[in-house]
Amino acid sequence: MRIVNFVRQTGRAVTADSGERIGIKTLPAFDGLRGYMAWWVVSAHALQLCGVRDSWAALLMHGAAAVNVFVCLSGFVITHLLLEKREPYGAYLTRRAFRIFPIYWFALLVSVLLAGTYEVTYRGAWIAHQDDLIARADSIRQNFATHVLLHLPLAHGLIPDTWLRHSSDALLGPAWSLSLEWQFYIVAPLLVLGLTRSVRTFFGTLIGLGVAWWFFKKISPLQWNYPAFLPLSLHFFAIGMLSRVFLPAISRAVAWLIPAAVIAAAMAPRSVWLELTIWIVFLCVAASQLREARGQSSGIGFLAGPLGALASNRVIRKLGECSYSTYLIHVPLLSLSGWMTSRIAGDWTQPLCVSSTVIALVLLVPISTLLYRYLERPCIQAGSRVITPHRPVLRVD
Repeated sequence: MRIVNFVRQTGRAVTADSGERIGIKTLPAFDGLRGYMAWWVVSAHALQLCGVRDSWAALLMHGAAAVNVFVCLSGFVITHLLLEKREPYGAYLTRRAFRIFPIYWFALLVSVLLAGTYEVTYRGAWIAHQDDLIARADSIRQNFATHVLLHLPLAHGLIPDTWLRHSSDALLGPAWSLSLEWQFYIVAPLLVLGLTRSVRTFFGTLIGLGVAWWFFKKISPLQWNYPAFLPLSLHFFAIGMLSRVFLPAISRAVAWLIPAAVIAAAMAPRSVWLELTIWIVFLCVAASQLREARGQSSGIGFLAGPLGALASNRVIRKLGECSYSTYLIHVPLLSLSGWMTSRIAGDWTQPLCVSSTVIALVLLVPISTLLYRYLERPCIQAGSRVITPHRPVLRVD
């Protein structure tokens, strides 16, 4: 009976809230979340490059958690866009393509041109996983044309490592998650429709997602070094999608989300507890901001100010604005800085590596800002013009 009651209650919530427009283009908390997660990934790669293996850096080195939170955020944002805009599939996918491909192709070209600097910079004996880095370089040399042809349309994440070694990370390491994102973009409208159309399709979609994840994670003989194939990351996309589907209900019960974050940390599987806790905290702030935008109380009392300042202060939102460029360009920049430093010094030592890394991190902020301003944003605007071209108004005097 408890299961039946739960299904009925969930069904009523789906019927009442799913597909509801909230009339807000963006939530500041999630803009800040982008900034935090992008720089978490950057920090992990910088520490790895410098050979840091101390216990104090263990959390910062866990960059995979940041990518997983990004996946949750993508599930939320795409669901939000689909529910708010409700535009034709072709228009939606064209807009997404203009958003991610131009800066990706730029970073991919830079990465290919600087491939030699990557090998020089990452050859230090202090860097972990040297065997894997050597295997990556060998795969690029032996299958260069194949890797390029797969990377150009963001199809490289589809190919398992059992078929092509280092397919997902060969040319531009962080781009494995972009292939994953593009796969999600293609099917997201169908998934959102399934989650919002009716109670039956809601549970059917959830079951389908669970079966797909279970098969490729537990049964399939195919293996990926990174979860770049969509079924392997469906659980994180689902967290974000369900958060947006039930956002109206969540905003009404926002005061319960902080205790939920603590409970999630204690009860969730170790493989996802960190991501789930971070997500719930930022979702709490986002729901509070939604309430305030509607003229209601924050719902979390005195915590609204400190949490809001932490999650969406001006600095972190600016970093979030150019987080996509930061995420894509930081590895080529780290490689180039290390290569130039070694050329000038005539040697490559760990102290020099640390110095070159610091230089690269300082330069990363202005470079990412420029890329966002002069490449990302113009391409986003171009995509909007393609979808809704300006039509001159005929004036009759």
